[in-house]
Amino acid sequence: GQWATTAFADADARLDEAQGGAQRALLFPEAASFEKLDAPAIEGLNSAYVTDAGDYVFDVQSAGYAGDVQLMIGIASDGTVAGIQIVSENETDGIGTNALTEDFFGTFTGLAAEGSLSLDGSEGTQVDGVSGATFTSTAVVEDLNIAFEAYAQLGGN
Repeated sequence: GQWATTAFADADARLDEAQGGAQRALLFPEAASFEKLDAPAIEGLNSAYVTDAGDYVFDVQSAGYAGDVQLMIGIASDGTVAGIQIVSENETDGIGTNALTEDFFGTFTGLAAEGSLSLDGSEGTQVDGVSGATFTSTAVVEDLNIAFEAYAQLGGN
């Protein structure tokens, strides 16, 4: 009945929250707390959190090759990209997934979380994608842009 549906939905929400909490902790292991913020209305932005130290975590998603690439992006209190965690993706193994690696994510670490990024240099800062994984690289860059915009709206850089 209705109760069971609600109970399952609540349990799902709690599970999602627990997984999200674990991923946020991976981005900022030193954080004592994560406070959920009222996220700005930006397409692709699912949630925004701030740590007790002023670090931000954004859960964002944009279209990849085979569905949405959902990432959790950490922006440190100094206004730079702290790290990226994969929440969910459906990209092709060995092709698109080549753009969902620590190596690729690491190229963004320490980058100022301001303005916008593009693979072709058409706007903002040009960044390199992963050869042969253009759709997925584009999704990662778009996810970063969503996080940067959210960060700016919440009083960042």
